[in-house]
Amino acid sequence: MENRRSGEDRRSAKDRRSGTDRRSRKDRRSGWGPIKDQRFQGVLKATTTVSHLFAQPLTVITGYVDLLTESTKEENTKEKLFIVKNQLEVINQYLNSLRNLREYKTVDFAGVTLLDIDPPETKKE
Repeated sequence: MENRRSGEDRRSAKDRRSGTDRRSRKDRRSGWGPIKDQRFQGVLKATTTVSHLFAQPLTVITGYVDLLTESTKEENTKEKLFIVKNQLEVINQYLNSLRNLREYKTVDFAGVTLLDIDPPETKKE
């Protein structure tokens, strides 16, 4: 059995594994885009998916909080529901930030790399 690499391709194993063409010294994978762009596209797809999946349940919960607020007569309960509604709006603002994400920035938080999104403004009573 003849070795397929004999004579025709004398590159080292490392060179064969790299994406660089030996003659032109260009990246053969350039049609795929740089690795950073691929990661960014993955981040965009993931954030779009997450924001989409959370949007409907968030809308349903917000609707029920509104119904409970209208149907209750107790001020203490209304105050607590107001707090819940404000926190739901904060979550909705984060989801909107994820939907509108156009830059890929990370921040280190206690040794964990997190996606840096704009913090939403919180409403005060």
